[in-house]
Amino acid sequence: MLLDLLRKYRTTWLLSAYLLIALGLVLVERRHPVVSYGPVADLGLEGMGFTRDASSTGLASVGSFWDQYVDLVGVRAENQQLRVELDRLREEHARLLGVMQENARLRNMVGFMEAYPTLQVVPARVIGRDVSPFFRVTSIRLQIDPARVEEGMPVVASAGVVGHISQVEGAWAEVVLAVDPRSSIDVIVQRNRARGIASGLGHADDYHSRIAYLLRRDQVRVGDVVVTSGVGGRFPPDLVVGRVASVPAAEFGMFQEVVLEPAVDFSRLEEVFVIVDEVR
Repeated sequence: MLLDLLRKYRTTWLLSAYLLIALGLVLVERRHPVVSYGPVADLGLEGMGFTRDASSTGLASVGSFWDQYVDLVGVRAENQQLRVELDRLREEHARLLGVMQENARLRNMVGFMEAYPTLQVVPARVIGRDVSPFFRVTSIRLQIDPARVEEGMPVVASAGVVGHISQVEGAWAEVVLAVDPRSSIDVIVQRNRARGIASGLGHADDYHSRIAYLLRRDQVRVGDVVVTSGVGGRFPPDLVVGRVASVPAAEFGMFQEVVLEPAVDFSRLEEVFVIVDEVR
């Protein structure tokens, strides 16, 4: 029975005996450091030193790994906190940007009303658009007093002419844009008072119009500002329609045509005014 136990746990017994011998040699060496105990004792001391060094190294490695693990957990937590803070700052930036853009639009609208104090207007918001080449139409929702709005009334923005009302249903209305081929606006070149009729070209990739019936002798230049003439009773005079984008050479005939770039950016149009009356 004893032999079986010794055989089963011989490794444990041998290691224990080895450690006890090494410990005893170390104690003896401390009391008599000058005494040499031969190669066996030296071997035991070396083994003890190796065991001690290995233990120290292992403990140091475990401590280093634990420190690195704790640091990694801290970095992950900090990164998560930074991501949350970054998302919050992005949301706040987007909200502030929206407020700034809204304030800019309101300033432009107030500036328009100050520039044309005789106009009585109903504000509206753009809610949809049809930008096909043949039908340039915008849907708007009237924000106050929709009962005053009627078909044919002009629609403007802070930058200039937008178009005219084609249909009204309660607080909703359809607007034919000034760049629609069906639109026809009597205009003049602000610099030399040359007169013509502006209508949309119906291009799929831009909002350009043309001015027809300009006399060839009228010296129209690129960059000239074009405004409403007030003739026809639909649009009040001196509302900006756009600027001359190009002046194709006319080889014959009495009239010339020029290409007009609209003053209003229809792709970003959000608020408009419906002119319901003009104080004389």
